[in-house]
Amino acid sequence: MPENKQKTGFRGPNPDVGKPYRWKKGQSGNPSGRPKSKTLSDAYRNKLEEPVPNDPEKRTWAELIAEAQVRDAVRGNVQAAREIADRTEGRARQAIEFEDATISKAFERMTSDELEAYARDGTLPPWFPRTSVSGTE
Repeated sequence: MPENKQKTGFRGPNPDVGKPYRWKKGQSGNPSGRPKSKTLSDAYRNKLEEPVPNDPEKRTWAELIAEAQVRDAVRGNVQAAREIADRTEGRARQAIEFEDATISKAFERMTSDELEAYARDGTLPPWFPRTSVSGTE
């Protein structure tokens, strides 16, 4: 590099330029994240809470939909019955199958606290075997 050429770049000739304005370690530039837009969901909720026009019983749209769903389930519509069960009792847990017995045994060995931490935020205990998923190495 020629002697008369300055080191330049995005921060200028001095590497300390802008240092007081950088994010501190562990600090997020957007702590609350992008605001969630719920305009359509809010519109649906508002509409479902409205009373149905000219309904002698003054039911809401949500009540009419629930009634129709129950009626369909009683008539044998399995999807309607499943939807009602999912909404009232919660969805049934799905089984997870492991091809590798090592992982299966490791999950069986986990304490309830470790399982709860894994379910809450995906944290595995330090002793848990680490494997690589093919194609993502």
